[in-house]
Amino acid sequence: MDPAAYGPAFLPVIALIGALIHIGVMKHRTRERVLTIALLWTFGVAVGLSEVVTAGSHFFAPAATAAQIGFPAGNPFQWEVACANLAFAVAGIACVWARSLWNGTAVGFVVYFWGCGVGHIDQYVNHGNTAPYNWGPIVVVVFLVPAVLAALLIALRMTQHRAAPAGQHEQADLVRS
Repeated sequence: MDPAAYGPAFLPVIALIGALIHIGVMKHRTRERVLTIALLWTFGVAVGLSEVVTAGSHFFAPAATAAQIGFPAGNPFQWEVACANLAFAVAGIACVWARSLWNGTAVGFVVYFWGCGVGHIDQYVNHGNTAPYNWGPIVVVVFLVPAVLAALLIALRMTQHRAAPAGQHEQADLVRS
């Protein structure tokens, strides 16, 4: 397999390593703190920085990026995809500072990436597209990173819900509604 196919996995792996090191050096580990650190690294690096790179490739090297996906150069899809990638780059990086953005960013990222994943599978099955950024590690990345993000966020919310005093559950539910 083409080594370039592993490019999309690079930053999610960096996020995982960063989170594991960060958690490893923490003095006071609680389930909530561990999940929070994992989410900060996931939002900041696996979503934010990864999407900066992806948006940049579509904006600044569109012909090469289209070739890596197995599409013709000059296709107008790239501008729209680049803007979507840039939106998630901004949202992911903003999540490092604004936890109020976590739920919406995670839901949007799951929908966008899983939709892209279905498109990659369709391109492979129905059109034989085996280009490195259409088929191979990219398929794992587009399904696994959002799944991990969602699982971490759900685990954090469940942990916080269990830890909240009884009277705060109703108040927290109203705020989330």
